[in-house]
Amino acid sequence: MEHEHFQALVDQLSALTKEQRDAIVEAVKSRASATDAVSLIDARFSMAPQCPHCKSKNVSTWSKPKPLTRYMCKDCDTTFSALTGTPLETLRRRDAWLEYAQCLSDGVSLRRAAKRCKIALDTAFRWRHRFLEIPKNKKAKALSGIVEADETFILKSQKGVRNIVGRAPRKRGGKASKPGHSDELQPVLIARDRNGATTDAMLDKVDGDAIKKNLGGVVQKETLLITDGEKAYAAFAKAYALLHVWIIVSKGEHVWEGYHIQNVNSYTSNFKTWMVRFRGVATKYLDSYLGWRRRIDRDGDALPAASWLAAAVADAATS
Repeated sequence: MEHEHFQALVDQLSALTKEQRDAIVEAVKSRASATDAVSLIDARFSMAPQCPHCKSKNVSTWSKPKPLTRYMCKDCDTTFSALTGTPLETLRRRDAWLEYAQCLSDGVSLRRAAKRCKIALDTAFRWRHRFLEIPKNKKAKALSGIVEADETFILKSQKGVRNIVGRAPRKRGGKASKPGHSDELQPVLIARDRNGATTDAMLDKVDGDAIKKNLGGVVQKETLLITDGEKAYAAFAKAYALLHVWIIVSKGEHVWEGYHIQNVNSYTSNFKTWMVRFRGVATKYLDSYLGWRRRIDRDGDALPAASWLAAAVADAATS
């Protein structure tokens, strides 16, 4: 289908009733096949093709779909397609991409994804992190109004490593051998405003430098920052001249003058509950799962497969 015909079809969709649009969506889903994944990527890219090498939009069509349209950049004289420079560029079995994107939407385990897509388990693992490579870096660039920040701790894991250094192997999950915030736990900073914009970061340790590095420039001026009693937040708030409220749960405080950190605590709790299905995640891949969960929180837990496919190859705007 030519670009102008495709656009005309899109324009006509606004005249349909909700029931008719839903019927079309279901029809498209039922007919999704091997080439549909590539066609979806190609059609989306064709709306505004841009050279991945020099970012120029001064491009022309070089060849028609085979199955992807190839373009020529008039500024740097290179050719490219919608997949050039994306995490999916070198992956094979394109016939299974759309079904795998649906697995991400459904949040299934690697084994279930491999079975559904009829691919090897190690392929399912590699694809998961390729599909999440862009979403994991899509964080809120600005938090404003009332911002809640808190740190959580997740048991470090060397899942997949044959020769574990520093400790004896343990069953998946498990508990830290020491009470408190020991070096067996990975600190994760999570910050959210009341509009749902979220950012997070894996920290080496919870201190002033780490908080400034990850929240400086993100938390906007004239923001009210609400945190627990960690002193690093106080130092950050003072450095950036932010109003700051402490909620010290260890002293029995949960709400002060109507202020609380239940928003960020609820997000953290939901994240940890959601992670249980994966039966332990290697710490080196934790940022991918943080990004996965942020996208679900931002866009809903019933995203269509095509949406995950688009997120895997495009720099979609961060909310």
